[in-house]
Amino acid sequence: MFVIDATVHPYNVADDNLRKDGDSPNLHAFALREMLWGMHERFATKGSAVPRQAFCTDWPPELLAHTLFTESDVDMAVNHRLRIDSVFEDGLCNGEKNRILAERWPHRIVPYAGINPALGIETCLRDLREQVAQIPGTIGIKMYPNAGSPDLSWRLDDPAFTPLFELAQELGIKIIALHKIVPNGLVPLGPFGIDDLETVAIRHLDLSFEIVHAGLPPFVEEVAMALMRLPNVYANLEITSAVLAHGMGYVEEALAQMISLGGAEKIIYASGALHFHPQPILEKMARLTFPDHILNRYGLEQITHEQRAAFLAGNYARIAGIDLPQAAERIKDDEFAKARAEHGGNRPMWTHWRALRPEQWADAS
Repeated sequence: MFVIDATVHPYNVADDNLRKDGDSPNLHAFALREMLWGMHERFATKGSAVPRQAFCTDWPPELLAHTLFTESDVDMAVNHRLRIDSVFEDGLCNGEKNRILAERWPHRIVPYAGINPALGIETCLRDLREQVAQIPGTIGIKMYPNAGSPDLSWRLDDPAFTPLFELAQELGIKIIALHKIVPNGLVPLGPFGIDDLETVAIRHLDLSFEIVHAGLPPFVEEVAMALMRLPNVYANLEITSAVLAHGMGYVEEALAQMISLGGAEKIIYASGALHFHPQPILEKMARLTFPDHILNRYGLEQITHEQRAAFLAGNYARIAGIDLPQAAERIKDDEFAKARAEHGGNRPMWTHWRALRPEQWADAS
C-alpha cells in the first residue's frame, strides 16, 4: 500500500527556543514542552522511545526525512509549519524547515503554511501570501485556536477571519488543518472544541478541513457527528494513531464510532513524526481490525484491505489532488528508494538520529 503520512514536523523544543521570563523559561512554554515530552514518554510503543536529552533539542529537517523514508514504509508526508509563537521563540516548527523539506524533496514532502491568527487578519493575509510565494507547492494551512497562553485564544468563525479563507482559495490552498481536541499545555479546553470549525467548514464548502487529533477525548461524539454531516470535514489521526498503537481501547472505539457515522472515506492517517517513530504506528494502522464486540456495537463490517489503503493514502490523495500511481513513479528511484534497496528494507528505528547526534544517545540502551 502507498502511504502518505498526513502530519509530520521536526520540532524545536530545545531550551533556547523556550520564551523566557527573565532568566527562566516562560511557564507556558515550559509546560507545553513538558506535555509534549510526557506524551512521547507515555505513548511511544515499546522500543521506540528516544531519551529525553535527544527529545529536548532542535530536530533538523534531514532527520525527519531520513526517519520517514529510510526507517519506515512512508512514501510521502505532509510537513506542518507550527506557529505557536507566543511560547516558542521560533515557533515549534519554523518556516525554514518547511522550505528545506519542500525544496530538497518535492516529490516526497507536501508543505503546509503556518498561520498565527493572534497577529491579526492583515498580518495573516500578508504572511500567507509570502509563504505560498516562497514555497509554491503549498496546498494547506495549519492553524491553532490558541497560541499557547490562556490569554491568546480566538474563534475561526469570527467574521474578521473570512478574508483569510477567501485568500486561501485564491492562492490554490485546498486544505485547512485545524489543531483541535488537545490543549497546548496550560490553556483552557474550550477553544479546542470544534464548533467554530464546523461554522467555517459550512461557510467554505470548497475547502477541505482536517480535525487534527480527531478520536481523542473529550470531543469524540462531536467529531463523529461533524464527519457525518459535513462533506468537507475529515478526521486527521495525528497522536490518535500513536495512542491507538500503544493499545488504548478507548481510542479504538472512537475510531470505530467515527467510521460508523462518518464513513471510512473520512479517515486520514497521520503519525505526528518525529513526535513518535512512524513505523510502529503505521504497522498498527496497516493491519487494523476491530474485535467483534466493537463491530457489533457500532454496526460495522470488518475493515477491508481497500479501506486500510484509503486510510493510509487514498483519502488524503483524493482531497489533495495527488495521483498515487504518478507519485509512486516519481519516487521509485530517488535517494531514499536506493538507500532502502541497498539496505534490503527499512533501517532500524532511529538509526539516522543515533548516527547524526550520537552524544544525545550516550545513555540510551
